[in-house]
Amino acid sequence: MPEGDPSVFTRSFYGCEAGEVEEIVLLTPMNSTLEAIKLRAKKVKELKGFYRGFNAQIGGTKVSVFNTRIGSPLASDCTYYLRFTPCNRIIFTGLIGALQTKIRVGDLIVPTACLRGEGATKHFVEETYPASADFSLLRDLSGTLDEVYAGSDINIYYGPIFTTDSFASETQEFLEKWQSRNLLGIEMETSAIYTIANLYGIRAAAVHVVSDNPVDKKSFFHPFTEEDKKRRQLCTDLLMDALVKLVGRIEKQ
Repeated sequence: MPEGDPSVFTRSFYGCEAGEVEEIVLLTPMNSTLEAIKLRAKKVKELKGFYRGFNAQIGGTKVSVFNTRIGSPLASDCTYYLRFTPCNRIIFTGLIGALQTKIRVGDLIVPTACLRGEGATKHFVEETYPASADFSLLRDLSGTLDEVYAGSDINIYYGPIFTTDSFASETQEFLEKWQSRNLLGIEMETSAIYTIANLYGIRAAAVHVVSDNPVDKKSFFHPFTEEDKKRRQLCTDLLMDALVKLVGRIEKQ
């Protein structure tokens, strides 16, 4: 990083002074999720940096929320500059394609670790460095999800996933390879966030809504049933409620 006042960078990237970023940060690559969280927040202060977001109170807890944009190069830089702020915990949420036929559209996947199939993090650390979630944060996330999703038919899966840089490279052979090695899903940001967060002492965990299942002929190029669409929307709505509850839980620690 170039030398200088960290706020020089945070003003550009986050739209605020370094010290204005809260200890708990929610990250997402999706504008729809950003807006859904905002609807559940109070005292919202818009931040108009490159990574659009806002500061707010959720359930009485101060948080910062940013859109990482899609892909690991952008997600890694968004996470990297948080090291110069008060941020010490990151919750990341997005969409993921399932790699196991038992996982349905509208289920949840909580990545415990990631295979670093993206190229961004190799510029920060050797490729053998693990991309793993923070255990204590995972424990709080797991407990919260169990409470919020109790009584629903939505399944929650925990395990390793693959982070890629390209949807176009996902050939049938490629998908079957990682399916056979029991990876749960594939997406485009989580390993970058886990790697950079671990590298700089920030606790991080992620939770993703299953948007498709390319190994079960339910990719974005296949039609979805109305049941699939309703199930995914229900899962998303419940996840927003879970994030509100989780923020309050980890703030008290």
